Amino acid sequence: MPVPAAAGTGVWPGAGERELALDEAERQVLADIRALGWWSRHRLLDEDDPTAVQCELRSADGAEIPYGLGSGKGPKAQARVGAHFEALEHAFSGPVVLDSLPVRLCDPGDLLAGPLGAERAVRELAGQGNARIACLPYRALDGGTPVDVPLALWAPWYPLPTEAMARERARLGDSADYRPVLSYTVNTGCAIGATEDEALLHALNEWAERDAFSLFLLRSVYDGGAMPARIPSGAVPGFLKERLDRAAVLVDGPVVLLDLTTDLGIPVVMAYAPESGGGAAHRYGLGASLSGETAVERAVTELVQGELLARVVAEHDRDAAARDRHADRLSFARVVADHDIADAVRDRLAGHPRLLACAHLDFAGRLDEAPMTGMPPETVPPGTSVPRQRAVAVERIAAAGHRVVVHRLRALDHGTTVVQVQCPGLERFHLITKGHLALPGPRGRRLRGR
Repeated sequence: MPVPAAAGTGVWPGAGERELALDEAERQVLADIRALGWWSRHRLLDEDDPTAVQCELRSADGAEIPYGLGSGKGPKAQARVGAHFEALEHAFSGPVVLDSLPVRLCDPGDLLAGPLGAERAVRELAGQGNARIACLPYRALDGGTPVDVPLALWAPWYPLPTEAMARERARLGDSADYRPVLSYTVNTGCAIGATEDEALLHALNEWAERDAFSLFLLRSVYDGGAMPARIPSGAVPGFLKERLDRAAVLVDGPVVLLDLTTDLGIPVVMAYAPESGGGAAHRYGLGASLSGETAVERAVTELVQGELLARVVAEHDRDAAARDRHADRLSFARVVADHDIADAVRDRLAGHPRLLACAHLDFAGRLDEAPMTGMPPETVPPGTSVPRQRAVAVERIAAAGHRVVVHRLRALDHGTTVVQVQCPGLERFHLITKGHLALPGPRGRRLRGR
Protein backbone atom coordinates (compact mmCIF):
# COMPACT_ATOMS: atom_id res chain seq x y z
CA MET A 1 0.00 0.00 0.00
CA PRO A 2 2.64 2.58 -0.91
CA VAL A 3 1.98 5.85 -2.71
CA PRO A 4 0.13 4.86 -5.91
CA ALA A 5 2.41 4.58 -8.90
CA ALA A 6 2.04 3.49 -12.48
CA ALA A 7 3.07 -0.04 -13.38
CA GLY A 8 6.68 -0.44 -14.45
CA THR A 9 8.14 2.26 -12.20
CA GLY A 10 9.90 -0.11 -9.84
CA VAL A 11 7.57 0.81 -6.98
CA TRP A 12 5.38 -1.98 -5.64
CA PRO A 13 2.91 -2.60 -8.51
CA GLY A 14 0.00 -3.33 -6.16
CA ALA A 15 -0.07 0.34 -5.18
CA GLY A 16 -2.39 0.88 -8.12
CA GLU A 17 -5.04 -1.18 -6.32
CA ARG A 18 -5.00 1.01 -3.21
CA GLU A 19 -6.81 4.29 -2.57
CA LEU A 20 -4.57 5.43 0.31
CA ALA A 21 -0.83 5.91 0.56
CA LEU A 22 0.97 3.48 2.85
CA ASP A 23 1.32 5.83 5.82
CA GLU A 24 -2.33 6.88 5.58
CA ALA A 25 -3.45 3.26 5.39
CA GLU A 26 -1.38 2.40 8.46
CA ARG A 27 -2.81 5.29 10.46
CA GLN A 28 -6.34 4.25 9.48
CA VAL A 29 -6.01 0.58 10.34
CA LEU A 30 -4.40 1.35 13.70
CA ALA A 31 -7.13 3.89 14.46
CA ASP A 32 -9.80 1.30 13.65
CA ILE A 33 -8.12 -1.25 15.91
CA ARG A 34 -8.00 1.27 18.77
CA ALA A 35 -11.63 2.28 18.21
CA LEU A 36 -12.62 -1.35 18.79
CA GLY A 37 -10.88 -1.30 22.17
CA TRP A 38 -8.25 -3.70 20.83
CA TRP A 39 -4.49 -3.51 20.44
CA SER A 40 -2.04 -5.22 18.10
CA ARG A 41 1.47 -6.55 18.08
CA HIS A 42 3.55 -7.88 15.24
CA ARG A 43 6.83 -9.55 14.44
CA LEU A 44 9.07 -9.50 11.40
CA LEU A 45 9.98 -12.97 10.14
CA ASP A 46 13.11 -11.98 8.20
CA GLU A 47 15.18 -8.82 7.82
CA ASP A 48 15.63 -9.04 4.03
CA ASP A 49 13.04 -7.74 1.55
CA PRO A 50 10.64 -9.03 0.45
CA THR A 51 9.71 -10.51 3.79
CA ALA A 52 6.68 -11.45 5.88
CA VAL A 53 5.17 -10.03 9.06
CA GLN A 54 2.74 -11.62 11.50
CA CYS A 55 0.20 -9.56 13.43
CA GLU A 56 -2.03 -10.54 16.34
CA LEU A 57 -5.04 -8.70 17.77
CA ARG A 58 -5.89 -8.69 21.46
CA SER A 59 -8.61 -7.13 23.58
CA ALA A 60 -7.93 -4.54 26.27
CA ASP A 61 -7.58 -7.26 28.90
CA GLY A 62 -5.00 -9.12 26.82
CA ALA A 63 -7.25 -11.91 25.56
CA GLU A 64 -6.76 -13.13 22.00
CA ILE A 65 -9.34 -11.91 19.50
CA PRO A 66 -10.76 -15.07 17.91
CA TYR A 67 -9.22 -15.57 14.45
CA GLY A 68 -7.47 -12.20 14.83
CA LEU A 69 -4.16 -13.34 13.37
CA GLY A 70 -2.84 -12.14 10.02
CA SER A 71 0.29 -12.06 7.93
CA GLY A 72 1.54 -9.61 5.35
CA LYS A 73 4.08 -9.90 2.56
CA GLY A 74 6.40 -7.69 0.53
CA PRO A 75 8.90 -5.05 1.69
CA LYS A 76 8.91 -4.56 5.46
CA ALA A 77 6.55 -1.58 5.74
CA GLN A 78 4.04 -3.00 3.29
CA ALA A 79 4.18 -6.40 5.00
CA ARG A 80 3.57 -4.79 8.39
CA VAL A 81 0.54 -2.82 7.22
CA GLY A 82 -0.80 -5.78 5.27
CA ALA A 83 -0.53 -8.01 8.35
CA HIS A 84 -2.66 -5.59 10.38
CA PHE A 85 -5.32 -5.45 7.71
CA GLU A 86 -5.38 -9.24 7.35
CA ALA A 87 -5.68 -9.74 11.10
CA LEU A 88 -8.79 -7.52 11.08
CA GLU A 89 -10.14 -9.34 8.03
CA HIS A 90 -9.79 -12.70 9.75
CA ALA A 91 -11.42 -11.40 12.92
CA PHE A 92 -14.46 -10.02 11.09
CA SER A 93 -14.89 -13.03 8.83
CA GLY A 94 -14.70 -15.33 11.87
CA PRO A 95 -17.21 -16.30 14.57
CA VAL A 96 -17.00 -12.89 16.25
CA VAL A 97 -19.34 -11.49 13.56
CA LEU A 98 -22.07 -14.10 13.97
CA ASP A 99 -24.18 -12.10 16.41
CA SER A 100 -24.18 -9.04 14.14
CA LEU A 101 -25.04 -10.78 10.86
CA PRO A 102 -28.56 -10.43 9.40
CA VAL A 103 -29.01 -14.20 9.17
CA ARG A 104 -32.17 -15.54 7.59
CA LEU A 105 -33.29 -19.12 7.16
CA CYS A 106 -33.80 -20.43 3.63
CA ASP A 107 -35.40 -23.52 2.14
CA PRO A 108 -33.04 -25.81 0.23
CA GLY A 109 -35.33 -25.79 -2.77
CA ASP A 110 -35.17 -22.01 -3.08
CA LEU A 111 -31.37 -22.14 -3.08
CA LEU A 112 -31.40 -24.89 -5.68
CA ALA A 113 -33.55 -22.80 -8.00
CA GLY A 114 -31.21 -19.79 -7.81
CA PRO A 115 -27.73 -19.06 -9.17
CA LEU A 116 -26.16 -21.28 -6.50
CA GLY A 117 -28.06 -24.31 -7.76
CA ALA A 118 -25.08 -25.68 -9.69
CA GLU A 119 -22.84 -25.64 -6.61
CA ARG A 120 -22.27 -29.19 -5.38
CA ALA A 121 -22.53 -28.11 -1.75
CA VAL A 122 -25.93 -26.52 -2.34
CA ARG A 123 -27.16 -29.60 -4.15
CA GLU A 124 -26.07 -31.73 -1.19
CA LEU A 125 -27.98 -29.46 1.19
CA ALA A 126 -31.02 -29.42 -1.10
CA GLY A 127 -31.29 -33.17 -0.70
CA GLN A 128 -32.11 -32.72 3.00
CA GLY A 129 -35.78 -31.98 2.42
CA ASN A 130 -37.17 -29.73 5.11
CA ALA A 131 -33.85 -28.48 6.46
CA ARG A 132 -33.56 -24.78 7.23
CA ILE A 133 -30.27 -23.24 6.13
CA ALA A 134 -28.73 -20.10 7.63
CA CYS A 135 -28.00 -17.59 4.85
CA LEU A 136 -27.02 -13.98 4.34
CA PRO A 137 -28.56 -11.58 1.79
CA TYR A 138 -26.10 -10.55 -0.92
CA ARG A 139 -26.51 -7.56 -3.20
CA ALA A 140 -25.63 -7.83 -6.87
CA LEU A 141 -22.53 -6.20 -8.34
CA ASP A 142 -23.38 -7.48 -11.81
CA GLY A 143 -26.77 -5.85 -12.33
CA GLY A 144 -28.70 -9.01 -11.43
CA THR A 145 -31.05 -9.82 -8.59
CA PRO A 146 -30.01 -10.25 -4.93
CA VAL A 147 -28.95 -13.73 -3.79
CA ASP A 148 -29.18 -15.60 -0.48
CA VAL A 149 -25.89 -17.40 0.29
CA PRO A 150 -25.42 -20.08 2.99
CA LEU A 151 -22.91 -19.16 5.67
CA ALA A 152 -21.42 -22.62 5.31
CA LEU A 153 -20.13 -21.84 1.79
CA TRP A 154 -17.65 -19.19 2.94
CA ALA A 155 -17.22 -19.56 6.73
CA PRO A 156 -15.24 -22.77 7.45
CA TRP A 157 -15.85 -22.32 11.18
CA TYR A 158 -19.65 -22.36 10.84
CA PRO A 159 -20.33 -25.99 9.74
CA LEU A 160 -17.78 -27.52 12.11
CA PRO A 161 -19.21 -30.56 13.98
CA THR A 162 -18.41 -29.17 17.42
CA GLU A 163 -20.78 -28.78 20.36
CA ALA A 164 -20.23 -25.02 20.44
CA MET A 165 -21.13 -24.53 16.78
CA ALA A 166 -24.05 -26.96 17.05
CA ARG A 167 -25.46 -24.72 19.78
CA GLU A 168 -24.97 -21.63 17.62
CA ARG A 169 -26.72 -23.25 14.65
CA ALA A 170 -29.60 -24.37 16.88
CA ARG A 171 -29.90 -20.83 18.27
CA LEU A 172 -30.27 -19.51 14.73
CA GLY A 173 -32.79 -22.22 13.81
CA ASP A 174 -30.43 -23.84 11.30
CA SER A 175 -31.32 -27.54 11.03
CA ALA A 176 -29.07 -28.58 8.13
CA ASP A 177 -26.55 -31.43 8.38
CA TYR A 178 -23.32 -29.92 7.07
CA ARG A 179 -21.13 -33.01 7.25
CA PRO A 180 -21.54 -33.78 3.51
CA VAL A 181 -20.36 -30.29 2.50
CA LEU A 182 -17.34 -29.75 4.75
CA SER A 183 -15.00 -30.25 1.80
CA TYR A 184 -16.51 -27.27 -0.04
CA THR A 185 -16.42 -24.55 2.59
CA VAL A 186 -13.69 -21.98 1.97
CA ASN A 187 -13.16 -18.32 2.80
CA THR A 188 -12.57 -17.28 -0.82
CA GLY A 189 -14.03 -13.82 -1.34
CA CYS A 190 -13.48 -12.60 2.23
CA ALA A 191 -11.38 -9.48 1.83
CA ILE A 192 -10.51 -6.19 3.50
CA GLY A 193 -9.54 -2.76 2.27
CA ALA A 194 -9.10 0.80 3.40
CA THR A 195 -12.26 1.39 1.32
CA GLU A 196 -15.04 -0.91 0.16
CA ASP A 197 -13.86 -0.76 -3.46
CA GLU A 198 -10.38 -1.87 -2.39
CA ALA A 199 -11.87 -4.80 -0.51
CA LEU A 200 -14.09 -5.76 -3.45
CA LEU A 201 -11.22 -5.67 -5.93
CA HIS A 202 -9.11 -7.89 -3.67
CA ALA A 203 -12.00 -10.35 -3.27
CA LEU A 204 -12.59 -10.55 -7.03
CA ASN A 205 -8.90 -11.11 -7.72
CA GLU A 206 -8.89 -13.87 -5.11
CA TRP A 207 -11.78 -15.65 -6.83
CA ALA A 208 -9.99 -15.43 -10.19
CA GLU A 209 -6.78 -16.74 -8.59
CA ARG A 210 -8.28 -19.73 -6.82
CA ASP A 211 -10.47 -20.66 -9.78
CA ALA A 212 -7.42 -20.60 -12.08
CA PHE A 213 -5.42 -22.67 -9.59
CA SER A 214 -8.25 -25.20 -9.40
CA LEU A 215 -8.49 -25.51 -13.18
CA PHE A 216 -4.72 -25.94 -13.49
CA LEU A 217 -4.70 -28.72 -10.90
CA LEU A 218 -7.62 -30.47 -12.62
CA ARG A 219 -6.38 -30.19 -16.18
CA SER A 220 -2.60 -30.26 -15.99
CA VAL A 221 -1.92 -32.27 -12.82
CA TYR A 222 -4.85 -34.63 -12.25
CA ASP A 223 -5.66 -35.21 -15.95
CA GLY A 224 -2.05 -34.92 -17.14
CA GLY A 225 -3.10 -32.37 -19.77
CA ALA A 226 -1.07 -29.58 -21.35
CA MET A 227 1.12 -27.45 -19.11
CA PRO A 228 0.49 -23.70 -18.88
CA ALA A 229 2.97 -21.24 -20.33
CA ARG A 230 6.18 -20.41 -18.47
CA ILE A 231 7.42 -16.85 -17.95
CA PRO A 232 11.24 -16.82 -18.25
CA SER A 233 13.13 -14.76 -15.71
CA GLY A 234 14.58 -12.72 -18.56
CA ALA A 235 11.10 -11.40 -19.36
CA VAL A 236 10.60 -10.05 -15.83
CA PRO A 237 11.32 -6.32 -15.18
CA GLY A 238 14.41 -5.57 -13.12
CA PHE A 239 12.71 -4.70 -9.83
CA LEU A 240 10.66 -7.93 -9.99
CA LYS A 241 13.74 -9.90 -11.02
CA GLU A 242 15.37 -8.81 -7.75
CA ARG A 243 12.43 -10.22 -5.81
CA LEU A 244 12.49 -13.40 -7.84
CA ASP A 245 16.20 -13.81 -7.08
CA ARG A 246 15.53 -13.23 -3.36
CA ALA A 247 12.89 -15.99 -3.44
CA ALA A 248 15.33 -18.37 -5.15
CA VAL A 249 17.97 -17.73 -2.48
CA LEU A 250 15.41 -18.26 0.27
CA VAL A 251 14.19 -21.63 -1.07
CA ASP A 252 17.74 -22.60 -2.14
CA GLY A 253 16.67 -23.52 -5.65
CA PRO A 254 15.01 -22.31 -8.83
CA VAL A 255 11.68 -20.47 -8.86
CA VAL A 256 9.56 -20.94 -11.98
CA LEU A 257 6.78 -18.58 -13.04
CA LEU A 258 3.71 -20.07 -14.75
CA ASP A 259 0.87 -18.12 -16.36
CA LEU A 260 -2.41 -19.67 -15.17
CA THR A 261 -4.72 -17.01 -16.67
CA THR A 262 -8.14 -18.34 -17.68
CA ASP A 263 -11.07 -17.16 -19.78
CA LEU A 264 -11.89 -14.64 -17.03
CA GLY A 265 -9.18 -12.40 -18.46
CA ILE A 266 -7.67 -11.54 -15.06
CA PRO A 267 -3.94 -12.40 -15.09
CA VAL A 268 -3.03 -15.18 -12.63
CA VAL A 269 0.56 -16.27 -11.98
CA MET A 270 2.10 -19.10 -9.99
CA ALA A 271 5.62 -18.93 -8.54
CA TYR A 272 6.72 -22.55 -8.16
CA ALA A 273 9.75 -23.90 -6.27
CA PRO A 274 10.31 -27.63 -6.86
CA GLU A 275 11.15 -29.50 -3.66
CA SER A 276 14.36 -31.49 -3.89
CA GLY A 277 13.47 -33.89 -1.06
CA GLY A 278 11.40 -36.94 -1.93
CA GLY A 279 7.75 -37.06 -0.88
CA ALA A 280 7.53 -33.44 0.21
CA ALA A 281 5.04 -30.88 -1.09
CA HIS A 282 6.46 -28.46 -3.61
CA ARG A 283 6.34 -24.80 -2.64
CA TYR A 284 4.36 -22.16 -4.47
CA GLY A 285 2.80 -18.72 -4.37
CA LEU A 286 -0.11 -17.30 -6.35
CA GLY A 287 -1.01 -13.83 -7.51
CA ALA A 288 -3.90 -12.33 -9.48
CA SER A 289 -4.47 -8.80 -10.70
CA LEU A 290 -5.63 -6.85 -13.73
CA SER A 291 -1.96 -5.80 -13.81
CA GLY A 292 0.38 -8.55 -14.99
CA GLU A 293 3.27 -7.05 -13.02
CA THR A 294 1.21 -7.07 -9.84
CA ALA A 295 0.19 -10.69 -10.44
CA VAL A 296 3.86 -11.70 -10.73
CA GLU A 297 4.86 -9.67 -7.67
CA ARG A 298 2.11 -11.18 -5.58
CA ALA A 299 3.01 -14.72 -6.60
CA VAL A 300 6.68 -14.22 -5.74
CA THR A 301 6.06 -12.48 -2.40
CA GLU A 302 3.48 -15.11 -1.43
CA LEU A 303 6.08 -17.80 -2.07
CA VAL A 304 8.48 -15.92 0.22
CA GLN A 305 5.76 -15.53 2.84
CA GLY A 306 4.92 -19.23 2.70
CA GLU A 307 8.55 -20.24 3.05
CA LEU A 308 9.07 -17.99 6.08
CA LEU A 309 5.92 -19.30 7.75
CA ALA A 310 7.05 -22.85 7.02
CA ARG A 311 10.28 -22.10 8.87
CA VAL A 312 8.24 -21.00 11.89
CA VAL A 313 6.56 -24.40 11.82
CA ALA A 314 9.89 -26.22 11.33
CA GLU A 315 11.37 -24.36 14.30
CA HIS A 316 8.48 -25.58 16.43
CA ASP A 317 8.80 -29.15 15.18
CA ARG A 318 12.53 -29.26 15.94
CA ASP A 319 12.12 -28.14 19.52
CA ALA A 320 9.33 -29.58 21.65
CA ALA A 321 9.91 -26.85 24.23
CA ALA A 322 9.28 -24.09 21.72
CA ARG A 323 5.58 -23.95 22.47
CA ASP A 324 6.27 -23.10 26.09
CA ARG A 325 9.00 -20.62 25.26
CA HIS A 326 6.82 -18.85 22.71
CA ALA A 327 3.52 -19.18 24.55
CA ASP A 328 3.16 -15.40 24.60
CA ARG A 329 4.45 -14.73 21.09
CA LEU A 330 1.82 -14.17 18.41
CA SER A 331 -0.35 -17.25 18.94
CA PHE A 332 2.51 -19.54 18.04
CA ALA A 333 0.41 -22.68 18.41
CA ARG A 334 -2.16 -21.22 16.01
CA VAL A 335 0.51 -20.68 13.37
CA VAL A 336 1.54 -24.31 13.66
CA ALA A 337 -2.05 -25.56 13.56
CA ASP A 338 -2.78 -23.55 10.40
CA HIS A 339 0.32 -24.58 8.47
CA ASP A 340 1.55 -27.95 9.73
CA ILE A 341 -0.90 -30.15 7.83
CA ALA A 342 1.38 -32.03 5.44
CA ASP A 343 1.24 -35.35 7.29
CA ALA A 344 -2.55 -35.23 7.55
CA VAL A 345 -2.91 -34.51 3.83
CA ARG A 346 -0.52 -37.32 2.94
CA ASP A 347 -2.36 -39.79 5.14
CA ARG A 348 -5.78 -38.82 3.83
CA LEU A 349 -4.83 -39.08 0.15
CA ALA A 350 -2.28 -41.91 0.30
CA GLY A 351 -4.56 -44.27 -1.64
CA HIS A 352 -5.24 -41.73 -4.40
CA PRO A 353 -1.95 -40.92 -6.16
CA ARG A 354 -3.42 -38.44 -8.67
CA LEU A 355 -5.13 -36.48 -5.92
CA LEU A 356 -1.97 -36.60 -3.83
CA ALA A 357 -0.03 -35.22 -6.80
CA CYS A 358 -2.48 -32.31 -6.91
CA ALA A 359 -2.19 -31.76 -3.16
CA HIS A 360 1.61 -31.72 -3.34
CA LEU A 361 1.82 -29.88 -6.69
CA ASP A 362 3.88 -32.76 -7.97
CA PHE A 363 4.55 -31.73 -11.57
CA ALA A 364 8.20 -30.66 -11.45
CA GLY A 365 9.13 -33.34 -13.97
CA ARG A 366 6.90 -31.71 -16.58
CA LEU A 367 8.21 -28.16 -16.45
CA ASP A 368 10.17 -28.65 -19.68
CA GLU A 369 6.83 -29.17 -21.45
CA ALA A 370 5.67 -25.64 -20.59
CA PRO A 371 5.90 -23.32 -23.62
CA MET A 372 7.64 -20.00 -23.07
CA THR A 373 5.68 -16.76 -22.99
CA GLY A 374 6.21 -13.15 -21.99
CA MET A 375 5.02 -11.14 -19.01
CA PRO A 376 1.26 -11.18 -18.46
CA PRO A 377 -0.27 -7.99 -19.87
CA GLU A 378 -1.39 -4.84 -18.13
CA THR A 379 -5.07 -5.36 -18.89
CA VAL A 380 -6.17 -1.89 -17.76
CA PRO A 381 -4.30 1.39 -18.40
CA PRO A 382 -1.85 2.54 -15.71
CA GLY A 383 -3.57 4.87 -13.28
CA THR A 384 -7.00 3.25 -13.66
CA SER A 385 -8.96 4.04 -10.51
CA VAL A 386 -9.77 1.34 -7.98
CA PRO A 387 -13.56 1.68 -8.54
CA ARG A 388 -13.04 1.28 -12.28
CA GLN A 389 -10.78 -1.76 -11.77
CA ARG A 390 -13.46 -3.28 -9.56
CA ALA A 391 -16.04 -2.69 -12.29
CA VAL A 392 -13.79 -4.24 -14.95
CA ALA A 393 -13.21 -7.35 -12.82
CA VAL A 394 -16.98 -7.74 -12.33
CA GLU A 395 -17.58 -7.30 -16.06
CA ARG A 396 -15.05 -9.99 -16.96
CA ILE A 397 -16.36 -12.53 -14.47
CA ALA A 398 -19.94 -11.83 -15.56
CA ALA A 399 -18.97 -12.12 -19.24
CA ALA A 400 -17.76 -15.66 -18.51
CA GLY A 401 -21.27 -16.50 -17.27
CA HIS A 402 -20.96 -16.05 -13.51
CA ARG A 403 -22.91 -13.93 -11.04
CA VAL A 404 -21.02 -11.53 -8.76
CA VAL A 405 -22.67 -10.70 -5.41
CA VAL A 406 -21.46 -9.23 -2.12
CA HIS A 407 -22.33 -8.94 1.55
CA ARG A 408 -20.54 -6.29 3.61
CA LEU A 409 -19.43 -8.02 6.80
CA ARG A 410 -18.20 -4.92 8.62
CA ALA A 411 -17.48 -1.24 7.98
CA LEU A 412 -15.31 0.16 10.78
CA ASP A 413 -15.36 3.69 12.16
CA HIS A 414 -12.47 5.05 10.12
CA GLY A 415 -13.42 3.39 6.82
CA THR A 416 -11.73 -0.02 6.88
CA THR A 417 -14.21 -2.44 5.30
CA VAL A 418 -14.54 -6.23 5.24
CA VAL A 419 -16.60 -7.87 2.48
CA GLN A 420 -17.66 -11.35 1.44
CA VAL A 421 -18.03 -11.89 -2.32
CA GLN A 422 -19.48 -14.92 -4.08
CA CYS A 423 -19.06 -15.84 -7.74
CA PRO A 424 -21.25 -18.95 -8.15
CA GLY A 425 -19.76 -21.59 -10.40
CA LEU A 426 -16.10 -20.68 -10.04
CA GLU A 427 -14.09 -23.70 -8.95
CA ARG A 428 -12.99 -24.83 -5.47
CA PHE A 429 -10.86 -27.87 -6.37
CA HIS A 430 -7.77 -26.06 -5.03
CA LEU A 431 -8.93 -27.22 -1.57
CA ILE A 432 -7.25 -30.52 -2.41
CA THR A 433 -4.01 -28.85 -1.26
CA LYS A 434 -5.54 -28.93 2.25
CA GLY A 435 -6.63 -32.54 1.81
CA HIS A 436 -10.27 -31.72 1.02
CA LEU A 437 -11.88 -33.12 -2.12
CA ALA A 438 -14.17 -30.46 -3.60
CA LEU A 439 -15.40 -32.20 -6.74
CA PRO A 440 -15.45 -29.99 -9.86
CA GLY A 441 -18.66 -28.32 -10.96
CA PRO A 442 -19.96 -27.63 -14.48
CA ARG A 443 -17.19 -25.11 -15.22
CA GLY A 444 -14.42 -27.50 -14.27
CA ARG A 445 -15.98 -30.39 -16.18
CA ARG A 446 -16.46 -28.24 -19.28
CA LEU A 447 -12.96 -26.78 -19.31
CA ARG A 448 -11.31 -30.14 -18.56
CA GLY A 449 -12.69 -31.40 -21.86
CA ARG A 450 -10.88 -28.81 -23.93
